[in-house]
Amino acid sequence: MSALTPVKPGIWRWDGVDADHGFPIVGYAVNLTGHLLLIDPPGTSGSEGEILAIGRPEAIALTSEWHVRGAPRWAKSFGISIAAHASATRELQELGGSLDIELKEGDEFFGWQVLHLHAASEQYQFDELVYWDEKSGTLIIGDLLAEKEDGTLAFGPELFGGIPVDRLRPLADRLASLRPQLVLSAHLGPREDTAHVLGGFLE
Repeated sequence: MSALTPVKPGIWRWDGVDADHGFPIVGYAVNLTGHLLLIDPPGTSGSEGEILAIGRPEAIALTSEWHVRGAPRWAKSFGISIAAHASATRELQELGGSLDIELKEGDEFFGWQVLHLHAASEQYQFDELVYWDEKSGTLIIGDLLAEKEDGTLAFGPELFGGIPVDRLRPLADRLASLRPQLVLSAHLGPREDTAHVLGGFLE
């Protein structure tokens, strides 16, 4: 069974498990701008053959330092670069990779607009890159949104790092203002109920 599941033309969901803790993780392969990119690729599933069956990847893009996952492995396999926020540098090095392209707010990466989300608490620093394709209405996010054990939605940085909701709601509001048609989330999978996902669950 393939680790890559078609979502719609140009988008594949990539399921795997966390190498250290064994919980499910979701990455993506996307080709909506004429370039195949690997987003937060798992390192515990998939093969070169499966990926090449959908095209030859041109780069890897990470949403955060916590989503380095299999990026070094796939970068080496395909001879491609890893792009991420500067905060991912140490994690990449620890896993045998390198930050080849540092992305920041306002950059464009293979046709995707890069947005930087930031919030912090005393014990947790949240820096996440979001990738936005206006033409298709597709938004790629990492840890901003997650599920509680009972299946209800919550802000990931609140659950994982205790960042107050009032610091996170403006970030979700900013993304909601883009009016995306599809949200590709590292924790929730592909979601088309975008208004609800981007904060409507709090109302």
